[in-house]
Amino acid sequence: MVRDKSRRRFLQLAAAGATSAGVSRIATTRGRALPAVGGPSVIGQTGRIVAGQSDPDRWARVSFDIPFALTPVVIMNPVTANEAAPVDVHIRKVTRNGFEFRLEEWDYQDGEHAAEELHFLAMARGVHELVGALLNAEAGFVAANTTAQSVSFTQSFSQRPTVFAQAQTHNGRRGDAAGKGDSITTRVDVAGTNQFTVKLQEQERYQQFHRSETVGYIALEPGEGILDPPLGKLDSILGGFEVDATTQTVTHDDYPLEFANDYDSPICLADMQTLAGHNTATTRVSDIDGTGATVAVEEEQSADTEVEHVPEAIGYAVFEDDALLYV
Repeated sequence: MVRDKSRRRFLQLAAAGATSAGVSRIATTRGRALPAVGGPSVIGQTGRIVAGQSDPDRWARVSFDIPFALTPVVIMNPVTANEAAPVDVHIRKVTRNGFEFRLEEWDYQDGEHAAEELHFLAMARGVHELVGALLNAEAGFVAANTTAQSVSFTQSFSQRPTVFAQAQTHNGRRGDAAGKGDSITTRVDVAGTNQFTVKLQEQERYQQFHRSETVGYIALEPGEGILDPPLGKLDSILGGFEVDATTQTVTHDDYPLEFANDYDSPICLADMQTLAGHNTATTRVSDIDGTGATVAVEEEQSADTEVEHVPEAIGYAVFEDDALLYV
C-alpha cells in the first residue's frame, strides 16, 4: 500500500513538472526497499570541516547551504585523533543560517589544539520519515545540566534508535557571572525505544555543577540505504548511508567499526549510547576510510592520570560526502 501511494505521488509530481520534491530510497536492515516522494523539503545537511584551535577563545562560523525554516539541531561529534590531547567540540549560536564551534580542550589544558577533521549533521526539529516511512528520525531540544534526566521521544521507534546529543549553548558554570563557560561534554543512555537519559559532564576535578544548557538531540532508527536527490536532478545520486550501534564492548582501546556500505568520502558521526562508566569521557575517531573507522572512549586527566574506561556501546551514522537530506 505504501509503495503504491508513493508511486502515485511520484507520477503526480512528475506530471505537474515538479523539480524540487525530495526523493529518497532505503534498503533497510530488514531487507525492504521503497521509493518515497515528499514535498520540496530539505530537512538536514551533513558536512565536514578541518580546523585547529590556536586561540582558545576563538569561535569559527559555519554557514548552511540552505537556511532552515526553524533553528535546527546540530551534532558535531566525534573529533578525530590527530593530536593525542583530550578534546571535545563545543557549539553555540545555532541559527537558521549556521552555527559557531570551537575545539575545546578541558580546563586544565592550555586550550590550543592541532587541526582535526570534524563532521556534522544538522536536522530540522521535529519527527521525520527520512526515507519512505522506513527510517524514522526525530530532532529536538531539552534543557540539561549535570543531573541525569529522562527525555521521552515524540514517537515510538520500532527499534532502539541511535541518539546523538550535544549542547547548543555555552552558558558556563553556575555562579560564573562572566558566562565564559567551562568545558563540558554531553552523555546519553539509550535504554529503549521510547526514551533516553541525558546529562552534562564537566572535567572530573570540578564538582559537576553546571548551569543549564540547551542540548539538541537527533535520534535515528537503525538501517541502511541510498539517498537520492530531489526531482530535476535525478542524474546525481547523493550516495549511501547507514545507522547502527556496537554492542557494549568499546573501551579506551581502539575499536574497529566496519561500515555496511562502501563510501568514497564518508561523513561519520559517533558517540556513546550508554553511561556505564561515570568518569568524564568523550568519543574519538581515527582512520576513517571508505569501509570503516576506529573509535575509542577518551577520559580526561584533571583529577588523576588513569584513563581506562569500562565498556560502552557506540552509536554511529555514516553518510556519503556533504549532502542535503530530503524527506
